[in-house]
Amino acid sequence: MRILKRLVTPLIAFVLLLGLLAGAGALMTPAWQVEPYQGRVRPQTSDTSIASSMGPTAPEGSYRTRESDIKVQLAPAVTIHAIVREPVGAPAGRPACLFIHGAGTGSAGKVYGDLASAMASAGITTLVPDKRLDTYTDFHRNYAAMADDYGRSLKVLRSWPGVDPAKTGLYAESEGTWVSSIMTARDPSLTFTILTSPPVYPGRDQMAMAVSSYLDIIGAPAGVRADIPKLLGMNFAPLGLQYADFDALPYWSKLTQPTLINFGVNDASMPVEQGARQILDQARQAGNRNVTVRYYPANHQMRVGSRLAKASLPLESHYTRNLEDWINAVAQGTKADGWTTPQLAGAQPQQTYAAPQHTSPGLVTSIGALAVLLATGPVLLLAALVGSLTLALASAIRRRKSQQTSPPRFGRGVAALLWAQAIASLLLLAAVLGYIAIIGAHALRLEALTTTQVRLWTGLKALALVTTALSALLPARAIKAWMTRRAPAGSRAEAIQAGAFHARPQATSAAKGRPALARGWGHWIVLTLAWLGALACLLVLAFWGAYTF
Repeated sequence: MRILKRLVTPLIAFVLLLGLLAGAGALMTPAWQVEPYQGRVRPQTSDTSIASSMGPTAPEGSYRTRESDIKVQLAPAVTIHAIVREPVGAPAGRPACLFIHGAGTGSAGKVYGDLASAMASAGITTLVPDKRLDTYTDFHRNYAAMADDYGRSLKVLRSWPGVDPAKTGLYAESEGTWVSSIMTARDPSLTFTILTSPPVYPGRDQMAMAVSSYLDIIGAPAGVRADIPKLLGMNFAPLGLQYADFDALPYWSKLTQPTLINFGVNDASMPVEQGARQILDQARQAGNRNVTVRYYPANHQMRVGSRLAKASLPLESHYTRNLEDWINAVAQGTKADGWTTPQLAGAQPQQTYAAPQHTSPGLVTSIGALAVLLATGPVLLLAALVGSLTLALASAIRRRKSQQTSPPRFGRGVAALLWAQAIASLLLLAAVLGYIAIIGAHALRLEALTTTQVRLWTGLKALALVTTALSALLPARAIKAWMTRRAPAGSRAEAIQAGAFHARPQATSAAKGRPALARGWGHWIVLTLAWLGALACLLVLAFWGAYTF
C-alpha cells in the first residue's frame, strides 16, 4: 500500500504531462484530411486510337526528319538552345508543336527527342527549347514569366519555313501544363493543347493527394499518413515556395482550344480521374466540348516498364501514333462532333485519394515555425550541457583553491534523472526523425515496407510513453517537495508515517545539506534548460503523432 501511495504523485504528473502532449498534438493537427476519391471515370473502350470523320492522316514514319539546332533570345542578354525537328518533303502549311518541360527536365537534348522525332515523321514540325534555368529553382518559380519565355519560342516556331501559324499548338507535361494553361488563356489563337499528366490543382493540394497515394502503396502506418495535413497545410513562404499555391483552374476556365488530356494509370502522383473531370468541366464552362481524354497503362511520363520515372524506359506503344493522329486531325479542322472514336478511352484508372480543396494549417503554421520547434529541444539541451560543464569546472576550481568539498547542488538522484530523461528524449527524437526519413525513402522508390518496419512505429510510440513517464518524475518530485514544505509540522510527520513522502531520503538530504531539487541560480538554470529541452523534444514527437492513438 505504501508503494502505491508513493506512486500517486508520479502517476498524476505523468497523466498531466501526457495530456499536455496529446493536446498539443491535437492542436497541431489541422481539421482537414486527405479523403479517398469517390468518383469514377469509366472509359468507353480500352482502345486508345484516335480518328476523325474527315479521313486518315499521315501516319508515323511517313517522312524522314531533319534536326536543326537554333538559339532563341529570351531577353537582351539571355539566349537558350533549342532543337527544331521537321519532316523532309512534307507540304507547306503543316502543323507545328512547341514542347514545354515538366519539373526536373531542362535540356532540349535530353528530353522529348523520341516524341518530337515521331511527330516530325508524321508531318508535324516540332520545337523543343531548353528550359530557362537562371530564373527557375527549387524554391522560386514564376509560371507567368515562364509562359512569356515559351511564348518567344512559340513565335520562332510559327515563323519556321513550311509551318502554318494557324495550325500551331502546345505539348506540355506535368508542371509544364501550368505554364501552358497560362499560354492558352492568353492566346486563344493557339490551335490545340496537349496536357500530359497534368497536376491540375495547386501544388500543395496535388502533393497531399500524391503523398497519401505513395504512403498507401508502401503500406505506411496510419499515424504517419496522418502527418500529411500538418506538413502540407503550412505556409511555405519562409522557403520561398509560393509557387506551391499556383492555381491553374482560372486559366483552364478559358480553355477554348481543342484539348487532348493524357494520363498514365500507373501514375500515383496525379489526379488521374478527378483532374480529368475538372478540366472537362472547366472547358465546358468556356463552351469547349472538343476535349479528348486517353488513359494508358503507363507511368507519369507515358513510359512502361516501371511506375517510377527511369532513364531509357520505352514510351507506351500507341502513344506517339495517337498524338500524331489527333494533332493532324485537329489541323484538318475536326470539331467536337467530328471524331469517330470516343472522347474518353483507354485503361481503367483507379485514383485512390482526392486532392483536397482546403489545406489550412494547424497550430504550427509555417515551415519556419516547424524548424524552430525542431531546433528548440536540441539547442536547450546543448545549452544545459554547456552550463553543466561550466558549473562543474567552476566547482573544481573552488575545491582546488579552498581544499574543501562543496555542498551538494542537486538533490539526491536529480542530476541522474535529469540527464536520463534528456538523453532519452533526444535519442527518441532522432529515432522518430530517422524513421520518417526511411518512410520517405521507401515512398520515393514505391518500395513496400516490411512488417517489422511497420511495427517499429508502434514500438516508437511505446518508447514515447516511457520517455514521457521518465520526464514526469522530476515535476513529481518538485510537487512532493512543495507539498512537504507547505504541510504543518504535525501533518508532515503524519504524512511521512503514512508513506505520502519519502521520510528517509528527506532526512538524509537534510543531514548532508542536500536540496530537494537544486541550490544556486546556476544549477537551477541547468535544471530548467535540461527539462524544457526534453519537453521540447517530446512536443516534436507530438507533432509527428507519437501521442495519437
